[in-house]
Amino acid sequence: MSKAHMVVLSFLKVKPFHAYQIGQLVEQLALPRWTGVTLPAIYKAMQTLEKQKYIRGEEMRVGTNPPRMVYHLNSKGRQYLQKIVFGYLNDIQLTDRDWWLAMFFAQQNVSKAELQSAIERRIKRLKEVQKKKHDIQDCPGTILGEDLPFVHHHLMELGLGYIRAELKALSALQKDIKADEHDGFFILPETSTPTKEQTK
Repeated sequence: MSKAHMVVLSFLKVKPFHAYQIGQLVEQLALPRWTGVTLPAIYKAMQTLEKQKYIRGEEMRVGTNPPRMVYHLNSKGRQYLQKIVFGYLNDIQLTDRDWWLAMFFAQQNVSKAELQSAIERRIKRLKEVQKKKHDIQDCPGTILGEDLPFVHHHLMELGLGYIRAELKALSALQKDIKADEHDGFFILPETSTPTKEQTK
């Protein structure tokens, strides 16, 4: 799975774009800084996706401007995008940035049940990490048998603060989903990505 592929396909799902426009969107959203998705990676992804027939390029001319290649998302690309988003949301080892990037692009790519399940797994994983961090914090020594420097305790508390904030956000997200006021956000179950159990 590729973050750059997910970004390109998600933008093209909204409407056709040429490469420069996608580059502008990437910069406006500061994706290189907060996700590590760089402009060269985006351009490479577009070439790969076109070669693999997930997107289609069409040369278009506006007025007297030179022609530009405008890219369109096809049904194969839509299915691939669903697969990428579903895969990222279900990867419990993902960093918070990568997981929330997939959440950013989840609209019309996962069913309600899939998203609820992914959030439950994320919460479970975060609570496990939280417990481990508490256990380390409660242990006065390191692997070398020495006391941790005082700065480390502040770093540990910062990490725990991030986890508490994410758990709070996920809890609020669960409530929103259960309120049944955002059903248009989700795809119908029959059009969603098959789970491993469904494909056996």
